[in-house]
Amino acid sequence: MSADRLRLLVLHAEHEDNETFSYQRGWPRAFARDARYECSLVNLQGNRWRRGLQVALQLRRARPDAIVLLHSVFSNACFLNDWARAAVRSARVPKVFFIGNEYKLMPEKMALADELGIALLVSQSHSEAVHALYRERLGCAVTGIPNTGFDPEVFRPVRPRPERPIDLGYRSSPSPLYLGHDERETIAERFHVAGRRRGLVLDLSLRSEDRLPEARWAEFLNRCKGQLGAEAGGDFFELTDATRHAVEAYRSEHPEATLDEVRKLFFADRRRLPMRIISGRNVEAAATGTVQLLLAGEYGGYFQPGVHYIAVENDYANLEVVLDQFQDESLCERIAGAARDLALAELSYARLLDRFDAALRKVLP
Repeated sequence: MSADRLRLLVLHAEHEDNETFSYQRGWPRAFARDARYECSLVNLQGNRWRRGLQVALQLRRARPDAIVLLHSVFSNACFLNDWARAAVRSARVPKVFFIGNEYKLMPEKMALADELGIALLVSQSHSEAVHALYRERLGCAVTGIPNTGFDPEVFRPVRPRPERPIDLGYRSSPSPLYLGHDERETIAERFHVAGRRRGLVLDLSLRSEDRLPEARWAEFLNRCKGQLGAEAGGDFFELTDATRHAVEAYRSEHPEATLDEVRKLFFADRRRLPMRIISGRNVEAAATGTVQLLLAGEYGGYFQPGVHYIAVENDYANLEVVLDQFQDESLCERIAGAARDLALAELSYARLLDRFDAALRKVLP
């Protein structure tokens, strides 16, 4: 192993279903560009025989110092089939697992980490309490890195604010009830009504068909003066999926169940460990100089209310004040500029890979 340039086998899955998740396309590209690494990338999309063969051949050819499994390997589904698993499991080098969607399929993801003998788990959470649970369960090193950085060549200001034709934009998807909230739907509904009353030009959607692939998403952000948003994730974290399964079982028997009903039954008396993370949409909007109107939150410890975003109270009591602030051009220019400066300093893929590199080298032999 070179003291500086490391050989990495980087596994990822690129397919039509994750075309609109820019981080699942951005991370492989960022690894390939990083001068600290000599990367062999394997896309696990394709037939199972070919996937297993590709991994085995690259292990033999590349002789990596470490194997990296990116979020797309196991987010909503596992793309590491039996043959590929066997090849990775048998490799006597440290393995790193960027775990995705830390609110579902957690027992299966823990089982995969056990099977492969993960040396380093990269969580999307910055919570030390969450990291402690992982360390206790897996016995490996754990670090927290946002799931999404940004590529400055893709996400950058192209249009100045006065030339952007859309006042407020938003692209998301409805929150599953097992997260215990409906923030995405509510913020879109509240601003749709209040924005129209103010005569704002709005482009807000939670429809999957309106989500945009990376380049078009960057173009959309550059057409918007502002973006709505909230932290990703939910207000509880567990490794068992017990609450998710209980909520889904209840809804299968009571398909008309409301969020209030689900909250009372499954969340009211629970001691909660939050799993809230900064969203890629937050990072990418900041990178394009688009001012953000966000529900108040931690945002991974990065964005501060009134400095990097206009804060919306969770009960929307300050909605009209927020819209007044949004129509203050000098305030918005200052906030958007501060958020972009922060993103450039700390949230590009290059900066996130600095943190990854420091954590990786601690687990290398």
